[in-house]
Amino acid sequence: MFRSYRKIKYSKGFVAMLSTCLFLLLICMTPDVSAEVYSPIQSPARPFGLDIVDRVQVAGSDASSAEFQSTYLPVMEQWGDMDLTAASFTELTSTIALDPSLISLATAYDTRVYFIGDATSKHNALGFNTAGGGVSGGDPLLIFPDASESTRIDRRTGQLIRTSTDPLLPGDYVDLGVLEGGTQLDFFLISQRTKKITDVYSTDMSINPDGLQHALVFALPDSPYLFLAFEDQFGGTANFRDNLFAVDIGAGNVRALTNMPEPSTMLILGSFLALVLYRKKTLDPRSES
Repeated sequence: MFRSYRKIKYSKGFVAMLSTCLFLLLICMTPDVSAEVYSPIQSPARPFGLDIVDRVQVAGSDASSAEFQSTYLPVMEQWGDMDLTAASFTELTSTIALDPSLISLATAYDTRVYFIGDATSKHNALGFNTAGGGVSGGDPLLIFPDASESTRIDRRTGQLIRTSTDPLLPGDYVDLGVLEGGTQLDFFLISQRTKKITDVYSTDMSINPDGLQHALVFALPDSPYLFLAFEDQFGGTANFRDNLFAVDIGAGNVRALTNMPEPSTMLILGSFLALVLYRKKTLDPRSES
């Protein structure tokens, strides 16, 4: 009787252990749709010997990038075909134009940069600096060491594929890490003007080699994104379509840059104004006549 009891007890323990192992195995085998995936093609370019902040990750490979891929990227790609310098651009897109030299974070945020596209044959590099402008000081790091979009199509699948010479696809992204509140963000484009001259164009126009503006920045209200556009031509006519990208700085930081109140504040203000108007109407004796 005792032996039989011990046998049953061990059998139950064995079954429990086996069930746990199977459960853990299933977890390991189940694909994690929210996991970030590094791109199989990473550019080895390191202009000025700068380091990269992180490797490029594949478009749509985690929940945040999948949302950007489906909701915002198609719209921003269309913006790249528009006249970004026209006054009507903000009216047509409901964006707010910002001073490129005044991009900052009001509160700490895990910041990310998405590649949208390029319209140049140059192999430009995109970087950022949080303690200065351009690459001459501060802490410059590369985001996309080769910000070139691939147009090559795989004949078997009909899908665009990354190549060693054009390593990016729209929606590919790089995490900049958590940037503290008060951080001033300078973005720069490294462009080869000639075989002997390499230009660095900053969002701070005052340090550009030709003294001209080479970046446009637009905020998309009610979203966490800034839309940035760079021009890579020295001293020439600018269309600002050479490199397009979006920066996720968080909705709160976007509101701070555009001086827009929080949605809850807007609701409170609206309710207050409605109450004022109601009281004015009820107390005005002429309203009865």
